Amino acid sequence: MITYYERLRAYLLALSAVARMSARGQGLVEYAAIVGFIAACMVGAELFLEPNIATTLNHVANSFP
Repeated sequence: MITYYERLRAYLLALSAVARMSARGQGLVEYAAIVGFIAACMVGAELFLEPNIATTLNHVANSFP
């Protein structure tokens, strides 16, 4: 017959195993969130700076004979 403490111990071991498994993927999720944030910032900067970049490139292209 399983006692209350044995069931509690089994439950806590299973809970700690789930916590370890979810902690493994946490670094990957954080890395993906950082990469996504950087990509969104780069798209925003490109949209904001697009007229200046186009003007500069046109000046450079027109300066060649």
